[in-house]
Amino acid sequence: MNFRIKYGITALVVLAILVMAAGFAAGEEEEGFNVSARSFVLMDAKTGKILLSLHPRLFWPPASTLKVMTAMVVVEHLKLDDKVSVSRYAASAQPSKIGIKPGEVYTVKELLYALLLNSANDAARALAEKVSGSEPAFARLLTKEVRQWGAYRTTAATANGLPAENQYSTAEDLANMFRRAMSNPELAKIMETKYYHIQGDRELRNHNRFLFTTPLAVAGKTGYTRAAKHTYVGMFKNGDHELIVAMMGSTKKWADLRPLIEKGFALEGDPIAKLPPAEEKLRFASRSYGKPARVYRRSYHKRRHRRVVKGSAASIASKKRAALKRKSKCRPE
Repeated sequence: MNFRIKYGITALVVLAILVMAAGFAAGEEEEGFNVSARSFVLMDAKTGKILLSLHPRLFWPPASTLKVMTAMVVVEHLKLDDKVSVSRYAASAQPSKIGIKPGEVYTVKELLYALLLNSANDAARALAEKVSGSEPAFARLLTKEVRQWGAYRTTAATANGLPAENQYSTAEDLANMFRRAMSNPELAKIMETKYYHIQGDRELRNHNRFLFTTPLAVAGKTGYTRAAKHTYVGMFKNGDHELIVAMMGSTKKWADLRPLIEKGFALEGDPIAKLPPAEEKLRFASRSYGKPARVYRRSYHKRRHRRVVKGSAASIASKKRAALKRKSKCRPE
C-alpha cells in the first residue's frame, strides 16, 4: 500500500512538471520567442531581480565569460599600473590571444584590456601568474572568491575558460558576477570600450559586436568553445531601465541574444523595436597588431587554373587553406 501511494505521488509530481513545462513552451511559441540556448537569465541590473530564466542553475562550461570573474579577482589583488612579466607558459596559451612573448613586460591595465576586449588567453595566464604564482593556484582563488560574492555554483580550473575538467558555471552566476563587475568603475570602463591601443602599436577590438550595432549596448563578454558552444553575458540600457542578459550553450549567438534583449525590456515595461540582424553582417578589417598586412595579388589566369586543375599541388594547398579557415571560425574565444 505504501509503495502504491509513493508511486502515485511520484507520478502526479512528474505529470505536474510536464504540464507546466508544456504550458511554458506553448506560451513562448505563441509569442514567437524561441532560442537555441540551453540556459539563460534576464535580470534587472539595478535590483538584481530575475525577470525571466531558462534552467538558470544548469551547470555548463562558461568558456571566455569566465574572464569577467578573472578580471574581478585581478583588480582585488593588483594595481592597474603594476608590471607583469610574461612567462613562457603564459605566451604558449591557445587562441584567442594577442601574441605576447616570454620576457615582455606589460601593465595590469594593458592585460585587462586584452583580456576583456580581445578575450586574450595569454593575457589571462599572465595575470593569473602575477596574482597567485600559477594558473591552477589562481583558479582555486577565483573559485573561493566568486563563491563568497554569490556565484555559489561556479568552479574554475583555468583563468581563461579554455576547456578543462571540473570547470563550470551557471547563467545565474554569470548574471550576478557581471552585475558586480559593472559596479567597479574601471572594469565597466574597460568592457564599454570598443578599441584600445597597447604597447607595440597593437590595436585591441572588443568582441562584443553589440557595441558596434546598437546604442542599447553598454558592455558585455562573449565566449565560445566546442564543448560550451556560445556563451555571453552583457548589459543593455533603454532609458532608465538596465538589463543584464546571461546565456549559455547557444548554437546561434547573436540570433538568440536579440530576442532575449527584446523580451527583457518588454518585461521591464519599456519595450523596444525588433532588433535587426546587424551583428552577423558586421565586418572588420583584419588587424596584424602593428605589422603591415600583406597584400596578395593573383592574376585571373592563375586563379582560373587553380580552379580547373584537379589533384595538383595548387588544389591541395587551397583545400588546406579552406580547412584552416573553417577551423579558425570555431576557435575558442
